[in-house]
Amino acid sequence: MHDFLEKLDDEGLSLLIIKDGKTLFSSNRDGMAPLLEAIDNLGLSKLSDSIVVDKMVGKAAALLVCFFKAKEVHTRIMSLRAKEVLDKFAIKYCSEKAVPEILNKSGTDICPFERAVLDLDDPEEGYKRLASEVKRLAASRKN
Repeated sequence: MHDFLEKLDDEGLSLLIIKDGKTLFSSNRDGMAPLLEAIDNLGLSKLSDSIVVDKMVGKAAALLVCFFKAKEVHTRIMSLRAKEVLDKFAIKYCSEKAVPEILNKSGTDICPFERAVLDLDDPEEGYKRLASEVKRLAASRKN
């Protein structure tokens, strides 16, 4: 686990997706956009059976990882809801720290992406809702 997280730190990344020892995707951007971008650009079959290394994994990220059927998740911080989702879909994970909730950037409330999927357990539905939420937030930032 530490080798993957060290690689994340060494390369200044927030997300790294590895398959068969090769990097499929990497990003230094925060939030859900990088995972969604990986799905949209690479497709589900290419991402299937990959190892996802992410700084922080909440329920939203866990649903996306389950959507493309990764085989493992390595993270520094994982929410309890993320663990439940990964357990349900039999995806291995290891995290340095478990937290009750993933909070927004100011730490005042639950993360908006987490809130968007609170009532969901279906990865495909999670993908649709999160993709829509990312687009909505991007549009509101432009205005």
